[in-house]
Amino acid sequence: MHLDISESTSAGERFSLNNALDPDIGSNSVKSYYLSESAHFSIEIQTGRDGSKFADLILKKALDREEQIVHNLILTAVDGGVPARSGTASIIVRVLDTNDNAPQFDKDSYTINLTENAPIGSLVVKLNATDKDEGSNSDILYSYSLYTSEKTQQTFSLNPDNGEIRVKEMINYEDFRIYDMEIIATDKGANSLSGKCKVTILVTDMNDNHPEISIKSFSSPVKEDIAVNTVIAVVSVSDKDSGENGQVDIHISDYLPFALKESSDNYYELLVSEPLDREKVPEYDITITVTDRGNPPLSDNETITLELLDVNDNVPQFPQTFYTIPVMENNAPGALLSSLTAIDPDLHENQYLVYFIIEKEIVNTSMSMLFSINPENGNLYALKTFDYEIEKEFLFHIEARDSGVPPLSSNVTVHIIIMDQNDNTPLIVSPWRAHGSVVEEKIPRSTDKGTLIAKVIAIDSDSVHNSRITYQFLHNTDATLFSLDQYNGEIRTMRMFSYRDSRHQQLVVIAKDNGEPALSATVTIKLSTVETALKTYADMTEVPLGYDIFSDLNLYLVIGLGSVSFLLLITILVTIVLKCQKTKPSKAAPPCRNSVISERNSTIADSTLVSNDAYWYSLFLAETRKGKLVVRQPVPKGARYIVSSIPRSTGLTETSDSAASTLQSALAVTHYSIAEEMEVGSVVANLATDLGLDVQTLIKRNVRLDVIANKKYLAINKERGELYIQEKIDREHLCPLKTTTTCFLKLEVTVENPVRIFYIELEITDINDNNPHFRRDTINLDITESTPAGERFSVSNAVDSDVGSNSVKTYYLSKNEHFDIEIQSGRDGSKFADLILKKALDRETQAVHNLILTAVDGGVPLRSGTASIIVRVLDANDNAPKFDQESYTINLTENSPIGSLVVKLNATDLDEVSEPLDREKVPEYDITITVTDRGNPPLSDNETITLELLDVNDNIPQFPQTFYRIPVMENNAPGALLSSLTAIDPDLHENQYLVYFIIEKEIVNTSMSMLFSINPENVTIKLSTVETALKTYADMTEVPLGYDIFSDLNLYLVIGLGSVSFLLLITILVTIVLKCQKTKPSKAAPPCRNSVISERNSTIADSTLVSNDAYWYSLFLAETRKGKLVVRQPVPKGARYIVSSIPRSTGLTETSDSAASTLQISYRRKAHKGLGHDDKSFALCPIRFSDHFMIARNTNISNAAKWKDAQNHSSGEEMEEGSVVANLASDLGLDVKTLSKRQMRLDIRFNKKYLDVNKETGELYILEKIDREYLCSSKTATCFIKMEVTLENPVRMFNIEIEIVDINDNAPHFWRDTIRLDISESTAAGERFSLSNAVDPDIGSNSIKTYYLSESEHFDIEIQSGRDGSKFADLILKKPLDREKQASHNLILTAVDGGVPARSGTASIIVRVLDTNDNAPQFDKDSYAINLTENAPIGSLVVKLNATDKDEGSNSNILYSYSLYTSEKTQQTFSLNPDNELLDVNDNIPQFPQTFYTIPVMENNAPGALLSSLTAIDPDLHENQYLVYFIIEKEIVNTSMSMLFSINPENGNLYALKTFDYEIEKEFLFHIEARDSGVPPLSSNVTVHIIIMDQNDNTPLIVSPWRAHGSVVEEKIPRSTDKGTLIAKVIAIDSDSVHNSRITYQFLHNTDATLFSLDQYNGEIRTMRMFSYRDSRHQQLVVIAKDNGEPALSATVTIKLSTVETALKTYADMTEVPLGYDIFSDLNLYLVIGLGSVSFLLLITILVTIVLKCQKTKPSKAAPPCRNSVISERNSTIADSTLVSNDAYWYSLFLAETRKGKLVVRQPVPKGARYIVSSIPRSTGLTETSDSAASTLQLTKRRCPLRKGYWSYSQSP
Repeated sequence: MHLDISESTSAGERFSLNNALDPDIGSNSVKSYYLSESAHFSIEIQTGRDGSKFADLILKKALDREEQIVHNLILTAVDGGVPARSGTASIIVRVLDTNDNAPQFDKDSYTINLTENAPIGSLVVKLNATDKDEGSNSDILYSYSLYTSEKTQQTFSLNPDNGEIRVKEMINYEDFRIYDMEIIATDKGANSLSGKCKVTILVTDMNDNHPEISIKSFSSPVKEDIAVNTVIAVVSVSDKDSGENGQVDIHISDYLPFALKESSDNYYELLVSEPLDREKVPEYDITITVTDRGNPPLSDNETITLELLDVNDNVPQFPQTFYTIPVMENNAPGALLSSLTAIDPDLHENQYLVYFIIEKEIVNTSMSMLFSINPENGNLYALKTFDYEIEKEFLFHIEARDSGVPPLSSNVTVHIIIMDQNDNTPLIVSPWRAHGSVVEEKIPRSTDKGTLIAKVIAIDSDSVHNSRITYQFLHNTDATLFSLDQYNGEIRTMRMFSYRDSRHQQLVVIAKDNGEPALSATVTIKLSTVETALKTYADMTEVPLGYDIFSDLNLYLVIGLGSVSFLLLITILVTIVLKCQKTKPSKAAPPCRNSVISERNSTIADSTLVSNDAYWYSLFLAETRKGKLVVRQPVPKGARYIVSSIPRSTGLTETSDSAASTLQSALAVTHYSIAEEMEVGSVVANLATDLGLDVQTLIKRNVRLDVIANKKYLAINKERGELYIQEKIDREHLCPLKTTTTCFLKLEVTVENPVRIFYIELEITDINDNNPHFRRDTINLDITESTPAGERFSVSNAVDSDVGSNSVKTYYLSKNEHFDIEIQSGRDGSKFADLILKKALDRETQAVHNLILTAVDGGVPLRSGTASIIVRVLDANDNAPKFDQESYTINLTENSPIGSLVVKLNATDLDEVSEPLDREKVPEYDITITVTDRGNPPLSDNETITLELLDVNDNIPQFPQTFYRIPVMENNAPGALLSSLTAIDPDLHENQYLVYFIIEKEIVNTSMSMLFSINPENVTIKLSTVETALKTYADMTEVPLGYDIFSDLNLYLVIGLGSVSFLLLITILVTIVLKCQKTKPSKAAPPCRNSVISERNSTIADSTLVSNDAYWYSLFLAETRKGKLVVRQPVPKGARYIVSSIPRSTGLTETSDSAASTLQISYRRKAHKGLGHDDKSFALCPIRFSDHFMIARNTNISNAAKWKDAQNHSSGEEMEEGSVVANLASDLGLDVKTLSKRQMRLDIRFNKKYLDVNKETGELYILEKIDREYLCSSKTATCFIKMEVTLENPVRMFNIEIEIVDINDNAPHFWRDTIRLDISESTAAGERFSLSNAVDPDIGSNSIKTYYLSESEHFDIEIQSGRDGSKFADLILKKPLDREKQASHNLILTAVDGGVPARSGTASIIVRVLDTNDNAPQFDKDSYAINLTENAPIGSLVVKLNATDKDEGSNSNILYSYSLYTSEKTQQTFSLNPDNELLDVNDNIPQFPQTFYTIPVMENNAPGALLSSLTAIDPDLHENQYLVYFIIEKEIVNTSMSMLFSINPENGNLYALKTFDYEIEKEFLFHIEARDSGVPPLSSNVTVHIIIMDQNDNTPLIVSPWRAHGSVVEEKIPRSTDKGTLIAKVIAIDSDSVHNSRITYQFLHNTDATLFSLDQYNGEIRTMRMFSYRDSRHQQLVVIAKDNGEPALSATVTIKLSTVETALKTYADMTEVPLGYDIFSDLNLYLVIGLGSVSFLLLITILVTIVLKCQKTKPSKAAPPCRNSVISERNSTIADSTLVSNDAYWYSLFLAETRKGKLVVRQPVPKGARYIVSSIPRSTGLTETSDSAASTLQLTKRRCPLRKGYWSYSQSP
């Protein structure tokens, strides 16, 4: 029997024993038990109820396991039989241990020596304690007692199991030298017992502490001029080690200008040992090094940065001491000449330089009047245009001065050299001749060979190079007869004259200078050979010969003109002889109306129109250009005026008493001074007293005051002679510029009888009547709170209209603790304030500061103005987040559910939220989330997520400039690129795609889109028509623009014809006056109010004057300056015109019933569809002006007003071509039959002609399908096409609006066909996701109305409406997702519009379910049973377990490990691979996705441009997977591929290293290798084919017809050329590719479009018909050759065609003289007609004279003044299209009448200085007329009394 008894069992304890069994019964059964002898046990026998015996074991003495572990007893059972029998049993008592023995250490105390810095983990001592108990009671745990300090426990680790004490932390002798600890050994019994010992650890010192440096004080920054030996820093040194290890040495670098000096123990001073210079070294990094004396020695260093403050110790330095600046003469004023920049090495204000020109006077002109320098950057500008011939150089100094205190400066010498331009034409000084005249020389016909005929001498004012003159013959009648020395200009004979040589030779010599381009002058020398010295008539005239006058029709015209002139002269002489009889003198009548008596050659002073009298205005313009003063004074008691011109430099002086010939004037200027704002009626001065005038005669002498201002501020009291205020004077309004301190009002006082003029200057002095004010009432400033105190900020200054002391004087700032102001003064004395930050800001204390800035002027009383300054403090990250509490204590119950909220922490930060996200600033964020534990040492991990921002259209497109000025050269090619205006939008994708439009603006009925076109994608502006960009008025009329008809001989023919016509007219008038009878004068109807009768018909449009009639021009200028509209209309059945002015600002309104003062104008009211129209007339003059006014309307009428009254129609889009929109004839009330006759046309304001009018039916029909979405790209509710319907005869215009109604012709579509969403399977039901909405170009009900989603158990949609009514859908998750069941969901989203029939568009939604770790791994089986033989080899596979996880990614990666229930022995016996992963071997070569790559590259690529990315894939791992890319070298024409291309070895990006040219290199073929980094490395390669794509970068080159660069090709063709004849063939080549080099040809200019045709493909120019006599001899064709590129490039060639009668080359073909024009041109035709008319009139004149002389003349009384006659005081001569006479009226009348086809004659009055001027129609002679004023000239006996009895007749209306 086994018994386990604890040794702790107390004595007397009993234990039951198994009883013995005996089959016998009764007395033979068991009677007693016996126990073997034992000191600890005994038995006690017990009797049961049945008499059986059993024994209990009694413990009579306590057990001790440590003395005896097991007690062996023998129990004997004895029965009562005879003999007695017995049985035995062994009792084994095993003593169970109790914890009754405490552990004991080997020693009671331990002393251990340990060096400091012992490695962590090193063994200090291993303690050993023993326990006599067994089992857990003998297992010992070692621990520190409570008497062991916490520092000791932190420093040393105690192994609780084996008692090892190891180093846990670094041991530092300097911290603790002795560590005492008490170690307790405790057993693991139930009632544990313990023992203890004491351990003392003595630390041994080592040199393990570096010396330390401490900066006690440091002064930085310091001024660079700091004194030597100044202390800048104090440092202290220390070393924690002891002994020699703690002794230190200190030093700094020997090369620094500093020294260390010991001041006390371990304290040192850093001194300046040498002078410092900031410009050499702006700052010093001073490294102080300290070293101890240990072994090995340790050291430390500290670097301090000493910053030097700048001192103004350097003068500004120019890079050069002398500047020579060449300036080309004729420079533009304000042109930049050079930039003279000085350098000052100082800083800040000591560095800020100001540049000045040191004044130096040259001929009373200072340098500052010639040049200016930008004081900030030294840019030198010219203030005037220099002329090399006047000023060749300038020498002056420029000073650069810094802004330091005191300021330093230096100067530099500037030498301006004026470079010569060839801007002076050679001047021929010999042989001398009058301007434009011909030099005539006579030479004997017997002149020998080599005789000097003439010497041409020309001089040139340009420099030596440009003034070198060479001489050439421009025309030589006989090239074999004369020679010209090209250098000295001598003309000599080359041979003697023969009888065949003409008597008259003409030489044209050109003197050409050596400039570029060369300038020239010509002289014409007419040589006449004579036998004697007699001068012919030709020698005494100065008729200029431009070219060979003896040619064609001109010769006959000259002969005819000479004959007629001779006959006219004879007629005049005969008339004079017949009238040389004494006549009865008659009294002088008053001068004719419209006549002017001019006493001197006069002009006018001001370029402002004073009178509407044409002569007065023209005289005014002519004289003012000469700088003279012109005065016009009415003659007392008459209708005439005295006009006088006086040089401005002298005053008007009194001359004589004759009021008719002189003008009394005063030179002196009287000065007055008054303050502004004086009350009305205030007296300024007594002019009568001051000017010495008699007050009583002021009214009689008609005193008047002229104020030279736009208001009449003053007036004269004629009764008292006082000058008084008539209207308050505001100085600031009168003199708005503050550049001058004085303000004058100039007055003129004029008195008559005699005339005197007094000049008065009235100075207006300033009063303080204006408050200072700021340009902005609120000034907003953003200042960061980190801005240091002392920073300054500019604020806008106040302005004050007053001047001087009344302007702004100072500023005041409202009281505050952070800001102050500092007042600055500008150069002009203006005051402005800078805001100074005097105390640092704190946004958390105050986020906004509201300040009041007050500007105060210096006037009396003071006036002020204020502005609010709002300072917004910008946040700096200067506050750390803070938690609500420093520590939290939370009670948490065990077994709380995972995910339960423990606590919600809240930390706040006083800083503000950073600014919102902006994709344009940061497109994506890499957010790194770092987590760190609090262990020792702490461990951390991080995860980086990339947040990509999607673009929102939140940026408007921005142009780099707000205003573009684009110069365009005239005669530009149509379609030429003018400029590229590119805007920038930082948004992405569709938000970034810009479309460009021209905003329509109508100019003279021409919209901008008709003149220019803009590429909507890349903003290139081109001309859209064949015309040039600038349309002159001639482009908008039907007047052909020909060549200058007033050239060469025609000019002289016009002058001659005009002169003869004028003389003939005078003759006719004189004859009529002498012979006509008295007629009853007819009354002339009064002219219309605001109307003037004029002789020409003119049309005004867009403020452009067509007529040159001086009066009409002056009236036009005067009225248009007033903002009025001027209209001139011919009078029915008459040659006169009514000129009316109408205010532009208002419409034509009803005025009065007076037919004499109104003009009827048609006004068109709004006509709706289906209704007629009515006309409403407004009366302005009794002439029916009708719709003609619509053409002359001014474009000042706004577009809104123009379209206000418009026809409205509507039309659905996409109507078929030919569909009728409306019947315009019916709607507008027009007669269908007259539409074609009235040239009805339709103008549409779009780039396509969508509609047209059927002129036969009057129907408006569709010409081209209209797409509303294209027409009105913006989704506006309405879309209109605006058009104008124009009819002529009379002109009427109708404005029509066609509304385009939307139809459902566009299906909705999504921006992306596929919408991809990633949704985690843990997403809760009800979550919503935004989907991209669909778009529909249609509008209204045809736009998107709803969305539908394909059937799905997990998803649904919810439709939302935007503010603009747009619909969009949100995807709703209605049931949670399970990735393991379905990883992807494919849905169809359908957008449906509301049209009929409904249209729809779909997008595919692909929802990818993201995995969450919601599935546990599972083994194939729940349990495995494996049989394994013993002694199986180590490493043998026992079993391979396989567990699977339905999750994906890292969630499905499985790690295998033992559980806690697996015994340690089992784990030691078997190894478990946690990964079961195979190691990689480099057994896969890299693979490219393709074996051949074709990469197109556009030529002209940028070097370094990315061409493609060639990426290979290697399925191996780690270094076996890392690929490196190479270009396999291949040389092409000594050029390797690596010189042309480079590849990034890491990612395979292929780059171009140069710019490729398709015309040179078209393709490249090479190989790229990808090699991995395994061992051995594996590689593969791929073939790359680079194809260079062509760009249209070569302009077509015209090779035929060949011509020099920029020159003109001249061709001669027979005039008899047949139709279809090949004239020329233009051939152009283009180096670009086939597509871009396809050339087409077009006419850019064709003189006659009916004459020539051009084949657009082969360039052949052929005639379309034969030449007629009307065709010009010279035709100019400009052909443009245009390639097929985008944009297209072009080249032009100009071909001049000359038609010839024979093959003989004329002189014009052999010279460079420009070919003239056809003799059958307009002018020659008129010359022929004029010559015939004059001849006919001459014949009639002779016949009338003969008839009149055959009758007796009866004297007649004086007639009223003539209407169209003018008395002029000067005789005039016309030559070279320039009027020699200054009589402006004669010139204007001459031009006006001759343009009407009339003949103008001016005849001197005998014995007088005046002339009679008459105009006579050329087409008819002077005949007896009828009553029709429209067809004849009525000669009325309206006698105009002239001097000495002569009469003037005028044309009667």
